[in-house]
Amino acid sequence: MTVEIKFIEKIGDFFSRMFQSRKEKRERDASHLQKAYDLLKELEETWDLPLAERRDLVDYTNLLLQNAQEIRMRKNRSIVRDIRVFSKRNCLAGVIPKSELERVHNETLELLGKMKESASEIIS
Repeated sequence: MTVEIKFIEKIGDFFSRMFQSRKEKRERDASHLQKAYDLLKELEETWDLPLAERRDLVDYTNLLLQNAQEIRMRKNRSIVRDIRVFSKRNCLAGVIPKSELERVHNETLELLGKMKESASEIIS
């Protein structure tokens, strides 16, 4: 019974996405890109804090991954791919060892730069 309900909900979601206007899709994608950018920016701002006060990297990368999965427009696919690679590499790791923190910090800055370049009209 619950499988049937989930299947019906998925079909409903599919048709609602299919018939959405491009403007609504662009607005939704822009919102998700802005959220991803804000998460990265907030994470980047905490790198200078002591380890105990930093943001939890795994939680942030999980949120980034969720946002990336919601972005649907084709023109945003390259930045979504970069976000997914970054998120999967870091959120599946569990706890990031201290030796890897510098790599993650550099990747965060690199991803922020890519997001500024590719979505400059969306990200403020």
